Amino acid sequence: MARARKVPWSESPAGHAAYVAARADAQAKCNADGFDRGIEANDVFRSWHVFMLPRRENRYGHEIRCEVISCEVLDRCQAGHGPRGDS
Repeated sequence: MARARKVPWSESPAGHAAYVAARADAQAKCNADGFDRGIEANDVFRSWHVFMLPRRENRYGHEIRCEVISCEVLDRCQAGHGPRGDS
């Protein structure tokens, strides 16, 4: 008999609601200062981790695997950040 798959917290309704709030917070921070943010799920502690990313050419490890949130105001993007990465 096959073992039932356990649904990770990040895929649960509570996890999705927390994701929406964390992503909105990350987007607001990006728009305020022009630096990209990363967002990752932490299923062990049942939370979303939002952190500032370095310039695009200096990203390694989890900074490459995370979801990148970029500034929506292109004039405010800092050098090496934003959707183009060449600002």
